[in-house]
Amino acid sequence: MEGHIWIESEGLGKGCTANFIVKLGYPERSNESKLPFLPKMQATHVQTNFPGLKVLVMDDNGSVTKGLLEHLGCDVTTVSSTDEFLQVISQEHKVVFMDVCMPGIDGYELAVQIHEKFTKRHERPVLVALTGNINKMTKESCMRVGMEGVILKPVSVDKMRSVLSELLEHRVLFEAM
Repeated sequence: MEGHIWIESEGLGKGCTANFIVKLGYPERSNESKLPFLPKMQATHVQTNFPGLKVLVMDDNGSVTKGLLEHLGCDVTTVSSTDEFLQVISQEHKVVFMDVCMPGIDGYELAVQIHEKFTKRHERPVLVALTGNINKMTKESCMRVGMEGVILKPVSVDKMRSVLSELLEHRVLFEAM
């Protein structure tokens, strides 16, 4: 099993909330140890470039995100509206970064529509929320609509590299906030 766990609190004496995400199912690689007491070894090769990876970015200011992704070798398409997004999204896009607070249809509703359009998981792009404000409610909303991750803007090139590596390997990324 894989997953993430984090604790949130509003301060001393105010209690806390434990959150966890568990990825259930069969492991994708048969060469990994199935013994729970053996630690998972770090990959010896960290992917630093993503040549030709088709990425769709929906953000009203997507030029920065586009520049970071292009620096990493990605083939990037940017859109600045939900209408344009719905016209452009295709099975060719392997990763989608979307601002969840766009005018019109919000990113949450778009995620639901993408799941309806691409019913088979292997056909659907990895969905990642871009937001300037991550809180418990944002993370829960993203998980509820089937997004695989949520990241806080602004994003550095190193952060984008690690985000893409994690997403492409595990198909899930929810930063500890």
